[in-house]
Order: sequence, then structure tokens, then C-alpha cells
Amino acid sequence: MTFRGLTVQSERGAYAALVVLTLVWGMNWIAMKQAVTYAHPVLYNIERTWTAVIVLFAVLVLRRRPLLPESWLAVAVTGFFQTTLNMGSTTMAVADGGAGRAAVLVFTMPFWTVLLAWPILNERVRGMQWIALVLALAGLVLVVEPWRWEGELTSKAWAVLSGFGWACGTIAMKFFQRTRNFDLLNFIAWQMLLGVLPLSLLPLVLPLPETAWTVPYVALLVVTGAVASGFGFVLWVGVLRFLSAGTASLNMLAIPVIALLSSMAVFDERLSRSEWTGIACIGAGLLVISFRAWLATRRGERPPPEPIPQEGG
Repeated sequence: MTFRGLTVQSERGAYAALVVLTLVWGMNWIAMKQAVTYAHPVLYNIERTWTAVIVLFAVLVLRRRPLLPESWLAVAVTGFFQTTLNMGSTTMAVADGGAGRAAVLVFTMPFWTVLLAWPILNERVRGMQWIALVLALAGLVLVVEPWRWEGELTSKAWAVLSGFGWACGTIAMKFFQRTRNFDLLNFIAWQMLLGVLPLSLLPLVLPLPETAWTVPYVALLVVTGAVASGFGFVLWVGVLRFLSAGTASLNMLAIPVIALLSSMAVFDERLSRSEWTGIACIGAGLLVISFRAWLATRRGERPPPEPIPQEGG
């Protein structure tokens, strides 16, 4: 098991790196929840995304990788959904409600991806995918509890929108890669840069309170921006040198669980019986989706759209 710094050098090292990434991205939800106590969620999201962008482009320079995007249209469209919509909505969800609950709802992304892939990529919903979608829909209704207009309904809506945006970004990347393969690190850096630009204009038109620049907040920016969103993606690209995207993406099953358990321990987040039932349905649906993808790979079928890596917002 060897991976020096952020360079994965073996298959065993890739599995070890994947474990580390899963823990970091799962705990990242707690760090985000703490960070929004020092800054407005809009400003915090801008600041942590720019931190990640600086790290990613620094790595591109140090590794002498291509600095210009291979397709401006691809990174612009993907960046809008993946960074502007997904990351922006996630931060609002965490600010308005429980981090664990938000994580579970954001990770409904695979179900939106299956639905969107049908009309856009002509990948029909088949067999067990229907079971997964029914479980996801039931779980989504039970967790969101639309019949209860009080409480954290706004936070839940932001989290669902985040998951939908993540799915749209995944489908967009798959669409643009039909005829070519992009340098993944370059693609992630550029979609993040173009995606944060619209968000960076919001402080010019909205009366937002100033960020409380304290040592704890700077430390949280380093953790959520530089480590999770920046170096985390660099490590992810290294993992994909030795593991298939389908295998690596199995961390989606663990990240919301880590986020939920951590939020319960740190913030005393508590869920209703309906929410627990819904989370169980969503988890079962994710297992079905993962098993279906594994079977497709074993049979040599065309794999489903692989998600853009997600560090938790």
C-alpha cells in the first residue's frame, strides 16, 4: 500500500486513498455546518470554492498538465450545474438545517441521473433500476415530509435541488464525453472556476453581512476548500488510475452515513420516525443502483453515467 503525498502508486494505495477520501468527504459536512456560523452561506461557498480553484490550478501548473480547457462549452455547462447549482444549494441546505439530513437528500443524485439519462443519453431505465427509483421516491417523500410546512422544509428543498444539479452535471459531462475523453483534473478545475463566477457576482447585488475572518474560520476554509474540494479531487484522479469509476463511486454509500452519524454526535441532530424510514428506503435504492451497475460491468454492458466526484457539496 503506497501513495506518497497525493500521488497514488498502486491498487492497494488506491483503496487506502479511497478510504481516506470517504472519511474526509463524510466529515466535510460537519466542517461546512461549522463554517456557516462565521460567514453567510453565499459568501462561505464563494470563499471555499475559490480556495479549491487555487489549489487545483496550482497542481495543474506543478504537474505541467494542460492549462486551457479542452472544451469551453463542456466546462461552462457542467460548471453551472455542478458548481453554481449543486455546491451553492448544498451550502444553503446545510446552513438552514441538519448537515446529516442534507447529505442524505443530496445523495439522491444517482436516481435523478438514471431518470435524466433516459431522454438525454438514450439510456433506458431497466429492470432493477425501476425498483431503485420507487424506493428513492418513497424515501424522498418520507424524508422531505411535504405535508409538514414547518421546520426544515426549506433546507430539504435546497438539498434536493443540490442532488438534482449534481445529476445534471454528471449527465452533461457524460454527454460531452461521447466522442472524446477529457483530462479529468483539468476538467474539474475549469468547471469549478467557471461555476463559481456567477456566484461571485451575488455579493455585488445582495446586502450580505461581512465574513468574520477568524482563525477557526480560516482553518475551516482550509479543510473544506483546500483539503476536501482541492486536494481531495487531486487524490480522486489518482485513485481512478487504478480503480474503475464504478468501484470508486461506491463511496457514495458511505459518505451520507458518515455525515449523518457525525451530525448526530456533534450537533445532536435528531430525525423523526418518518425520516428514518425514508433514509432506509433511499439507502436500499442506492444499494440496488450499485448492484445493477456492478452486474452491468460483469456482463460487459454499457456502464451507467459515472458521477463527478462529490466531496459533500
